[in-house]
Amino acid sequence: MDWLAATKSFCLLAEHGSFTKAANLTDISPSAMSKRIDWLEKQLGLSLFLRTTRQVSLTEQGNDFLAKAQSIISQFDNMITEAQQGAHQPSGMLKIAATLPVGSSILMPHIEEFLSLYPGIKIQLDVLPIGEGPKLDHDLVICRKYDDFDSATHKGLKLISYEIGLFSAPSYLAKHDEITCLAKASEHNMVLGSHYKKSGCIEMSNGEYCRLKNYNFVSDHLDALLYAAVNAIGLLFISPLYIKKELAQGKLIRVLPELKSKECQLWAFYPNMAFMPNKSRLFLDFIKTRL
Repeated sequence: MDWLAATKSFCLLAEHGSFTKAANLTDISPSAMSKRIDWLEKQLGLSLFLRTTRQVSLTEQGNDFLAKAQSIISQFDNMITEAQQGAHQPSGMLKIAATLPVGSSILMPHIEEFLSLYPGIKIQLDVLPIGEGPKLDHDLVICRKYDDFDSATHKGLKLISYEIGLFSAPSYLAKHDEITCLAKASEHNMVLGSHYKKSGCIEMSNGEYCRLKNYNFVSDHLDALLYAAVNAIGLLFISPLYIKKELAQGKLIRVLPELKSKECQLWAFYPNMAFMPNKSRLFLDFIKTRL
């Protein structure tokens, strides 16, 4: 029995939940598919699936094995694809995950140029929930680096450093007393992303903390946060990277310009494997140069 064939069959069965469907995709019989799974379970000493007359579902051990198996299969497929392509243009699907703000404001302005340079590559840009770490089902995950993130399954590359400032609509400031210090700012209504609502504060570069107890709107949708801030619902802590257009049009202005958060970093994470797909390497080099 072949380890690779058995592992690919395991991934197909996990995805489709049916021996018949998985067997059809590999042009073998359901009984042959069952024999591959039985062999794999015996070699691993694990029960990978719960089987009933109606469905097949992963055990907890099977679920743990799936992420590793998918990573190995993806690595193998990429290696074969690139070996076959040789000197030809890079091609294939590049799966990227990023938070909504990063995807829409930082990546999208550059993706069009990247695709024009490498027309054989397709990009699938998925939404990464804010605060969630990288998973193995994407070629690249681009997000803020959190201090508590440590993973043996991924490598990382720092793209840029940035800071967060406090911004407001001019009409909001016109209706309220002048904001002269951080303590005064914390008394005002804020519009917040869920990460800052959960943390309850934001640390400044000078070691001070702004308590985020007064808020009247929470969302992880960047457009919604910007709409709320521009329409004077409250103050907004955000990186200037995300509001270039609003700043240029005067819809938002900086409050306490000397006030800024401690340094934040945007990183690209990718599976920790010996072979890095060429399309991933090309995009990393491209986006780091542009940023």
